[in-house]
Amino acid sequence: MKDYFKFDGTAKRQEYWAVIVISILAYVAGFIALEGSGGLGALIAIIVFVAAFWAMLATTVRRLRDAGLNVWWILATLVPYVGGIATIVFGCIGSKE
Repeated sequence: MKDYFKFDGTAKRQEYWAVIVISILAYVAGFIALEGSGGLGALIAIIVFVAAFWAMLATTVRRLRDAGLNVWWILATLVPYVGGIATIVFGCIGSKE
């Protein structure tokens, strides 16, 4: 679990996809917490959103490094409509030998 928040090293495809799926589920849970209650729900949602975003960011950087790409390719995930495609491509690229 501690490696999911670190930016050094590499991440294989299986680890990358696991973090993506868990982060999406965490976002859904955060939105449910945000919708259901007042101040405490909002605080829990913000903590969940930040943790999920940080884990996705760190794992994507490590995945790019494992695939032999420059880590600045992560900026492609910020472009509307291209970001989802870039996420899938990053997850499908094989590891660098």
